[in-house]
Formats: sequence, C-alpha cells, structure tokens
Amino acid sequence: MKQKTRFIIVAAITCATLSIHYYDIIFAGLLGHSHLMHAIHGRLCYIPIVLAAFWFGLRGGLTTAMIISFFSLIYIKIMPASQPHELFGEFTEIAFYFAIGGFSGILLDNERSSRRKKEEAERKLAQAERLSLVGQMVTSIAHEIKNPLGSIKGAVQILKDGHTPEKDKTEFASIIEKEVNRLDGVVQDYLSFARPSPPTMVEVNLCEVFAAVIRQMKYQCDQNGITITLRSMESPLISGDPNRLHQLFLNILLNSLQAMPDGGAINIECKLGNAEDKGGVRVIITDNGIGIPEKNLKKIFDPFYSTKAHGTGLGLATAKTIIDEHGGRIAVKSIERKGTTFLIDFPAMKGER
Repeated sequence: MKQKTRFIIVAAITCATLSIHYYDIIFAGLLGHSHLMHAIHGRLCYIPIVLAAFWFGLRGGLTTAMIISFFSLIYIKIMPASQPHELFGEFTEIAFYFAIGGFSGILLDNERSSRRKKEEAERKLAQAERLSLVGQMVTSIAHEIKNPLGSIKGAVQILKDGHTPEKDKTEFASIIEKEVNRLDGVVQDYLSFARPSPPTMVEVNLCEVFAAVIRQMKYQCDQNGITITLRSMESPLISGDPNRLHQLFLNILLNSLQAMPDGGAINIECKLGNAEDKGGVRVIITDNGIGIPEKNLKKIFDPFYSTKAHGTGLGLATAKTIIDEHGGRIAVKSIERKGTTFLIDFPAMKGER
C-alpha cells in the first residue's frame, strides 16, 4: 500500500473519531451530555494512533496523538468539566494517547531496524558467498586450463622442430586436438553453470531423451567397455525442456561412466508415480562403479566439488539446478566398491493428478 493511501486512511479514521468527541457540542443542547459517547470516543482514538505508529513509526504515532490531543484540549475549553475528576480524566486520556503512540512507534521502529539489519547481514553474507564462489571458479578455471595449455604448448614446440618424424607429428597433432576438445568441454561446463538458458517447457517423453543421450555416449561406452540398459514399462511423459533434460541425464551418465574405469553396466528405469507424487515420474539410474564415500554424499551437488583429477565439479551441480527448474527432487544412494543409484522424481503434468 502506498504511503499516501495510508496517510489518507489514518486521517479519515482520526476525523471520524474526533467527530464522535464533538457529539456533546453539537447535540448536548438537544439530547443532553452523553458520557457513553465520550467514553467510546476516548477508546476509539487509540485506533488511528496505533495504526499511524504501525505504518509510520514513532513519528507517526506521536504526531497522531498530538493532533487528537490538540482537539481534545479544544473540547475541554469549549465544554469545561462539571467535576474535577472529569477534567483529570481528560488529561489522563491525553497522557495515554502519547504513551500509546510513543510505545507503539518505538516497538515498530525497533522491529523495522532489526529487520533492516538482518536483511543487510543476509545481503553481505550472500555477497561474501558470491565472492567466495567467484574465487573458487577462478581457481578452478586456472587449474583446468593450465594443464591442457601446457600439453598444447609442448606439442606445438615439437611440431615446429624440423627433425620431428611424420608419425610423431600425427601423434602430437592428435594430442593438440584432444586437449582443445578438453578445453572446450571445460568452457561449456562453466557457461552452462554460470549462464543457464531459461527452460522452455513442453511435453517430453523421457525415453526419447534417454535414447538421444545413449546414442551420444555410444562411442565412449564402447571404448570403456560399458553397457547402458533402458527399461520403461509405460510412456513417461513430463512437462520439461528437452535440451535441459538432455544435459541433465548426460551429466549424470557421464558421472557414472567415469566411476567405472574398468567397465561395467548402467541401468536406467523410468516408471510412473513415486513416493510423494503418484502422478509423477521416477527415474532410477544405477551403476556398478567405485561408489561414493558416505562422507562425500552431501557434497556431490556443490559447485566445484570434485574428486576427479580432471573434473570441474560442475556436472552434478548443473544437474541439480536443472532438476530444481523442473520442480523435481534428486536423491543419491551409494556403497563404496559396489555402485551408485540416482533417484530423480519429476512432478506430474498439469491435469494428470
């Protein structure tokens, strides 16, 4: 509500209560003095005072109390009290107006001051966290780029040597290509995390997304002796962004692939319904890799956290972000040297609950 509107409301209520106060002046000659109306007015005057203190703080409460007291004094002058105790009651009432206005205003000002301090502390904490995150990112980028650049520099120097055999030139050219691709992957990871594109929600069949991801990973899986099996009894439809979901499942499957250096199997199961949302879809991704130590499970979705020699620590962090964008949940179960299971729940599409 705008300040101007609040001011008008307080002014209107103040005028209404003061009009009751002047009942005696207007109607006393016709109907006689009304102690009831006077008592009612005295209590109603607390309403605009407290309201002004709530909206405008100490200044508002005391200003409204002063205005009401001023008109109360005019009333006392025009309608002098017939008994001393009545005059004492009028001044006592005025004293209470200031007491209530001041006390309410101080309480509200203190509450607002505390809230502002809390918000400022939270803002500074968030800023410190962002700076810490930027520091981690810079350090991680420097680390991830330094090694490939060193390899590329060495390979280029060897290629420039006129005495290098042709077969070695081919090998070092391959090294350059490999390291450039690695650098490209690092940059893409950081861009995906730092500047995620807003999701475009459409009806998505998760089986089709997985089929595309599996095709993309076929060469890597064949090279590492890994098989991927997809099982789905029904058509698992959700509302989502196909490109973001593709990135989500690719990141998780790559994490599983990297956890099986000696080969293995990845099983994917899509089924309708889950523990909390009977109309949703649950995705279960299981591998028989090296597993994750229990002490590390809570950290795997943290940005830049990685136990891999060449990991950016952004794959699972980005996956968690995408799941959050889709209103989903993710849980991880893992046993060292036996494997890891990712449980991903997506909400039901609208109209299907």
